[in-house]
Amino acid sequence: MRFGFRPSVALALAASTVVCSSSALQPPASAPEDPPFVLPPVPANALRVLFVGNSLTYSNGLPRTVADLAKAAGQRTLYAVSIAFPDFALEDHLAQGDAARVLKAQDWDFVVLQQGPTSLASSRVLLERDARRFAPLIAQAKAKPALFMVWPTEDRQFAFNDVRDSYRAAAVDIDGLFLPAGMSWLEAWKRDAGLVLYLDGLHPTPMGTYLAAMVIVQRLYGVSPVELTAPGVVDGVRYSWSEDLLRLLRESAAAANAAEGRP
Repeated sequence: MRFGFRPSVALALAASTVVCSSSALQPPASAPEDPPFVLPPVPANALRVLFVGNSLTYSNGLPRTVADLAKAAGQRTLYAVSIAFPDFALEDHLAQGDAARVLKAQDWDFVVLQQGPTSLASSRVLLERDARRFAPLIAQAKAKPALFMVWPTEDRQFAFNDVRDSYRAAAVDIDGLFLPAGMSWLEAWKRDAGLVLYLDGLHPTPMGTYLAAMVIVQRLYGVSPVELTAPGVVDGVRYSWSEDLLRLLRESAAAANAAEGRP
């Protein structure tokens, strides 16, 4: 288990991100032994999404990027809270407890679960086990689980299908949504093999995050990425990507979702 400091706990609302201080999210000293976090108010009619993951979730502000895409598409405001530690798996979140406390703080619409690539059979067993352990907590929050498929490390690109199979199996096992973000990378490379989606052999470039965010927007909102005409904005930063490149990225995200179907 990798503890020792507070997680990244962030709130993404439409075009802005408010990073809550640890004091704002820590329970008061006089509270009972295991009180809920006090979260910022939820805007009316917002879609409430809790992201539970690691640096692959918070790199390039994925929740904020999802929020901005949803806003640009005229969808409901995304109220997104992210609980993410570097190098955490779901078992670490269950042991650490912040995600469980945030789940108890209010009702949610979706809870997006993510850990490392999980391409090995042994790690798949753990992902399925810990997704099942999260499932009753998610149900108590009146939410639907979603499994955010990431990507293998750059030196194991042969393992994309193994990563997909692990996350898809975990989603099916708990009747959750499957978010095939990693497969959107393969779809993009089919169209342009020169796209740079790895930053450091594991973490995504802003373009890699943008692809993942479009996959998630389609799954959560039901709006196709090809209808997302917004510019390439990732974590509030606009990139000078051509319209042809943006079209390629949108089509790749849509193709990944179409190929995997439901869940």
